[in-house]
Amino acid sequence: MKAEKITWKYLIFYFASLVFFYELFMVLPSTWIEILTANLSSGALNLLGLNSEYGITGTWVWMTLTGGARDVKVYIIRECTAFHVWGILLGLIMPLQVTDWGRKLKAVVFGGVLVFLMNLTRIMLTVYLTGYDVPPFSWWFTNPTVETYHYPVSFAYGVIGIAIVISLINAYILPELGDFLVELPDALVYNIRNVFNKG
Repeated sequence: MKAEKITWKYLIFYFASLVFFYELFMVLPSTWIEILTANLSSGALNLLGLNSEYGITGTWVWMTLTGGARDVKVYIIRECTAFHVWGILLGLIMPLQVTDWGRKLKAVVFGGVLVFLMNLTRIMLTVYLTGYDVPPFSWWFTNPTVETYHYPVSFAYGVIGIAIVISLINAYILPELGDFLVELPDALVYNIRNVFNKG
């Protein structure tokens, strides 16, 4: 779809859908995925020969990693599960002007599963780097906390990871997604210029 053919009404609909799905996934109950995330992350660390546990205290889901240079305990909240990213994927994919709902559904499921698996490795890496002194990081951070690694690791996964997910969806399932996202900036500029030119 060419930028000139993307109307301002469709742009409003697209962004409204994106906001709707994102906000929906910010209010849907998330305890189940917090528990699943802690369970699978802890289990994977144990499979790698490390010592990890998870549990629930009140409404808080937690996991630990012990036996390294320092013991680590983290709380798994909604934002730690990438649950809200599912909302973003739905918001990017569902309002596309593609009539093949089967491919849309495949793209959402594939993207959601891939984001979930990548998020598990993000949590495991963050906890591991915090609990164990791993060069070259240990040369700079002598007594790291979870926050030491949480933000840079999360940023890298968020930017690079989502780019990979979108690229794979575009390449193998729904090329219309990439086509639209490439044209989106030009469509915004084109429609904004039209508004000012008419004024």
